[in-house]
Amino acid sequence: MARRVLAMRNLLPPFDLVGLASEYGDVEFLQLPHGADGITIGIGGLEKPKILINSTAPETRMKFTLAHEMGHVVIPWHTGTIVSHLDPGEEDFEYLQMESEANRFAAELLMPSDWLSGEFEEAKSIEGYFHGVLKKSGASKDAAFIKIFKALAAPIICAYVDPNFRLIQLTRSSTAPYFSPARQTKIDKTMFGSDNEFEQFEIDDRIYFSWRFTGKNITEIDPRNWREILAVVLSDTNSAEKLQSTNATMAAAFQKSKALSEPEICGAIIRTFMTKDNLSYIASHPLFEQYVLKRVKELSVRK
Repeated sequence: MARRVLAMRNLLPPFDLVGLASEYGDVEFLQLPHGADGITIGIGGLEKPKILINSTAPETRMKFTLAHEMGHVVIPWHTGTIVSHLDPGEEDFEYLQMESEANRFAAELLMPSDWLSGEFEEAKSIEGYFHGVLKKSGASKDAAFIKIFKALAAPIICAYVDPNFRLIQLTRSSTAPYFSPARQTKIDKTMFGSDNEFEQFEIDDRIYFSWRFTGKNITEIDPRNWREILAVVLSDTNSAEKLQSTNATMAAAFQKSKALSEPEICGAIIRTFMTKDNLSYIASHPLFEQYVLKRVKELSVRK
């Protein structure tokens, strides 16, 4: 629904959110009681709704709240008067459901997924990308990071660390390698090996490490098909019993990264095998990359 609102007006960030919201309700900024972020009155009624925003909140929170309240007005099954808390406590299911839907609407309105992808393609660095999104969208760091890593297809891990480089929070895109260290784990830029582009940067008072995992450009040099090559790999490593798990791991890794380019898919698959103790030695075979390339080409035709 947020995409439709923007598309109807040919809008992309940055845009006048107050002006847009005023098309849907009478917007007023004032101090609200009981810690409420926003209140929308008269949703679905004959009169234009009133949208009240807590003026004591930080600017980024007010902006997200306004987009959130717009969501309540636009989403057709939200009706009546809704008192919004961006961080709701234990409330009834229906209220929590409406708040969750309005949050998703707000995130997409402020940071459209297609726009995030386009900005990423044009960015020269992860640091530049994050700074650009924050500046243009006006969203908070936390809201932006959540939305960015849901939208990005590229394999990226980003760690927010303290001055001693100990982990505070880690975020990863869906195609990045699985990595779930405990809080306060010492983070080192070399921990993911060499097949990535590392950056260290600061946003306001926060220190970030980021890794963008690069693709694997493989030249096809073996004329045999992937089944013949895999048979040789498994025979040479005395791993005939690993055929089923090898095929299953390949299929799962491809499915996870199929939206990426061919080199990126190949790199993601090789990383997946290398992180599995029971299969990493197979991935070290000199013909394994040929197997990966040929299998990726075949699977890509089917997708």
